[in-house]
Parts: sequence; C-alpha cells; structure tokens
Amino acid sequence: MVKKLEWINILKGLGIMMVVYGHMTTGFWRDFFFLFHMPLFFIIAGYLFRPNADLKAYLSRKSLHLLVPYGFFMLLLYAPVLYQALGEERTLSGALLDMVLGGRELVSGLSPFWFVTCFWAAQQLVNLLLTRLSVRATGGVMLVMLGLATINQYFFRELWLIGNLNVVLIAVPCFYLGYLVAHYRIDVERPRVLLLSAGVSVLSMWCVHACPDFTMDMKYADYGIPVLSLLAAFAVTLVLMALSRQLARVPVVARAVGLAGEASMVIMFLHLSIQVTLDHHGMVEALAPRWLLMMALPILFYLLVRQNGWARLLCLGDATVLSRRRARRQEVPALASG
Repeated sequence: MVKKLEWINILKGLGIMMVVYGHMTTGFWRDFFFLFHMPLFFIIAGYLFRPNADLKAYLSRKSLHLLVPYGFFMLLLYAPVLYQALGEERTLSGALLDMVLGGRELVSGLSPFWFVTCFWAAQQLVNLLLTRLSVRATGGVMLVMLGLATINQYFFRELWLIGNLNVVLIAVPCFYLGYLVAHYRIDVERPRVLLLSAGVSVLSMWCVHACPDFTMDMKYADYGIPVLSLLAAFAVTLVLMALSRQLARVPVVARAVGLAGEASMVIMFLHLSIQVTLDHHGMVEALAPRWLLMMALPILFYLLVRQNGWARLLCLGDATVLSRRRARRQEVPALASG
C-alpha cells in the first residue's frame, strides 16, 4: 500500500521538474508543460484540501505557511535591486512599489512569485465556499468564475490585480477539480478512468502542437481555449497521479523525485534566479546540466535550512519552532505553580 504523502511528493516533484524545464526553453515541450504544470499544483492542493470552519485559524496557518517564505525570499532576492536603487528616490520607490504589487510586476528571477499570492487567495476562497455551501452549489460558483476568467482573458487581458489575484478566477476551479477527485474517491488507476484521461492527454498534445493558443500562461491571464484547456490540464494531472503511484513503488526513483517534491516551494522561489545568474555570467549553457543545476542547488538549500527551526519558519513556513517556544512558555508558570 503506497502512502498518500509519498506519491503526492512524487507528483509535486514531477510537476516542479516540468516547471523548471518550461522556464528554460521554447517549443512544443515548453508549450505542453505550460498547459498543465501550474494547474497541477492547484489540483494537488484541492485533492489534499479539507474544509476548516474556523476561518480565522485557517487564515493564520496558511498565511504563515505561504506568506512568510514569500516575504523572506522576496527580500533575499530583491536585495541587490534595492541596493542599486539607493540614492535614487524615484528608482527606489518604483522598486518598493513592485514588491508591494507583486504579480506581473515581478519579472526575471522573481517571475514565479505570483503563484504564491494567488495560491494563498485560492485556498482561502475555496475554504470559505466549501464551509458555507454544498459541493454542488460550489460547483455553480465555479462556472461563474470560469465565465469571469474568460472575460478577463479575452476582453481585459492587461487588467490584473495586486498579487495576480485575478488569476484566482481560474485557480479556484482547478482547486475544486482536485477536491472532487478526493471527495468522490475517484480511483485514477482504475482502467476506465486511466484510459479516458490518457486518451484526452494524448489528444491535448496534438492540440498544443496544432494550435499554440491551446496552451496556458496563467500569470498573464492566458487560459488557453475556455474549458477545453482546463479539462486537458486536469486529464494530464490524473495521468501523472497514476504514474506517481507507480513510481512510489520504485524506491530509488521515489526518494529522488519525492525529495524534489518536498523541496518544490524552495525550487520555485530560487530556480529562475539561478538561471538569471548563469545567463549574466555566460555559464552552463547546455540544457541538461543547467536543468540539473537549477534543480540541485535549491534542493541543497532546502536540505540545509530544514536543519534549523528558525530557518524552516522563514524558508518553508514551518511554525514548529513557534509552537515549541509557546509550549515552553506555558510550562514555566505550570512548574512555578506546582
């Protein structure tokens, strides 16, 4: 019996590998990976999601988990830009404004950061909906959101909200699809489900090849062909779910790919900054070694920071160190009164 956490980490590992590759190159494989590599992470989150009626506690926990690392890596990677802007009031104010706005204003090494704020907002909205509405009623809201996403895509493409929160219009339906898989206990390895999702996945590859507009670039409100591209991304994700369950039975692959999945947030934050640095110095131009470097360095950083409680808090959003400190403070009065 494969444990859920094992194959989920493998699935996240496969996803982040494709994210890194897609940010390195152009052509068919880049376009195909872009079709599903961002929806995949929202679908995974939906699959793992369990509604929490305590909205305040959920907000606090998820904000700590996502926004603390977001702020830390933002300051870490943006520090050179801020340093260069010192003494130039207009330049410095512009740089600070970009940090506040996030979303599309974050380019170059910070380009993937839009995902975190959008992911955080999607979690909160889905939790609000599913603790207040039935699954079916929430599905109706999803249809409305898809309609608004289509309007944003075709009529107001240049319109975006702080933190790219407009992308929530497509991210939340992705999240909901993942939730439905878990809620209805859909077995992705069941032959009928696997054959259907694999067939749609193959067809989607042809569609990406024949029609470049079929792929997605969620950051810039490019959601492909309305509904069809989303369903194609969902089908590919189901196939990768089934593949991940099989890979979990291969110990060497499971450990390597699973580790990439564990470190996926750190890889997301760091990989493009590594690419920018390599480009700036004209180093490691070959695709394979560059990809390995962009994967390996963040993983090494992850292995390093997880050894320290405060580093885990800042870089991974792991609040264990705060919980332990709070527990120790509560023990002191108890011992004194005893």
